[in-house]
Amino acid sequence: MGLISPTMEHPMTPRHLTHDERKAAEAAFAGRPFNPRWSQAARMVYDGILTASGLGAAPIEPPTTDLSVPKEASVVRSGETTPGGSLLPAPSQNNLSDAPDGEPKAKPSQLAIRSRAEAIQAGLLIDVTPLAQQVGLPLPVGITKPLWDIAITASHALPEDQYEARMRDVLMALRLRLSTTKATIPWIEFPVLLAFPPDTIPQLCVLHAVAHEDPTAAATLTLALRDEVSPTIAPLSNN
Repeated sequence: MGLISPTMEHPMTPRHLTHDERKAAEAAFAGRPFNPRWSQAARMVYDGILTASGLGAAPIEPPTTDLSVPKEASVVRSGETTPGGSLLPAPSQNNLSDAPDGEPKAKPSQLAIRSRAEAIQAGLLIDVTPLAQQVGLPLPVGITKPLWDIAITASHALPEDQYEARMRDVLMALRLRLSTTKATIPWIEFPVLLAFPPDTIPQLCVLHAVAHEDPTAAATLTLALRDEVSPTIAPLSNN
């Protein structure tokens, strides 16, 4: 697909929210007005969410802390089932390890990925289409393995039975962003509130979605970290 570079570091920069900032973020997502009693920092969070949703002025970026994916992220074994009949599949194990003895095994950076099906088979992409359809996204949707490890599994700090609800929250945030977007470009940013153990307070994160063609579909969506997306595509941040 030309979008995935599995050998790169994948930073995502969340922010811990204060009580006022969390209330402001909830109000922005729900379309409620800003409470003037809240702090100036809360105002920055409120305006930033409206801007990312295409409803506000230029964004003001708050201080952030780095959260990086480990270089050797563990992969869920193919065939494992999620408790409770989850709509999410188990991430695929890279089947290149099955190469005959004596033959060089290709590294992820050497893979020539031409379709989302190949990316899923290689373990680089996780298909979340059934869940996406439930929240009103009527097209194939996938999430890259690095973003899955950071945002959905919280670096494998969460039990598997929480993955589906967490993925649903991300997809709902994406759907809200798309519903307020007027411009048509292939890459957009969208805000989402996620908690990362051991902290229970949600953090404001900015994720990315890329629309692209595929041999099996006229349009598909891939959720990815910023540095997994081609730098030649500019994000939509204030339309």
